[in-house]
Amino acid sequence: MTSFLFLCTVFYWLEFTAFIWKAKGRHGTHSPFAYYLVDVVRRIQVDQLSTQSFPKIERKARRFLAKLQKALPSFAQINYSTQQAYIQAAQPQIIYIDNNTPLEGLKQLKLHPESILVISPVLLRKQQKVWQQLCEHADFHFSADAWHFGLLSPRPQQVKQHFLLKLA
Repeated sequence: MTSFLFLCTVFYWLEFTAFIWKAKGRHGTHSPFAYYLVDVVRRIQVDQLSTQSFPKIERKARRFLAKLQKALPSFAQINYSTQQAYIQAAQPQIIYIDNNTPLEGLKQLKLHPESILVISPVLLRKQQKVWQQLCEHADFHFSADAWHFGLLSPRPQQVKQHFLLKLA
């Protein structure tokens, strides 16, 4: 049993190292939005208290959500699992999706073109096929895997692209 746990840990670190090797920083992105996320949002300083409004999400995803909220103050912030009725196509929103929410329903959402979905890392690993389908879905032109969370956005003015970004 101990050797199995050791192998799982080794494979996890190998996957993470491969991700870091392939992930892009500021100068590897060819999308202004991805560059903005990596250059501006990632550098914003947030305190521990500002991350308390995201209780069910992993620590690094909480920090990024707090930074995103600070960078885009005009965006409404919505928890998908408890506030689905408040999702509107009329205003840009930051919608975060925690571990208890199935990803299948996201394809039918009517979102503002600038809205951003932040998806829990547990869902990305547990529901890998659904995440791949969402990334390939015609409505989401921007998708990014940041290892600790995933990002989706309609952004119809942008060419459809998937990124591996160093955001956490």
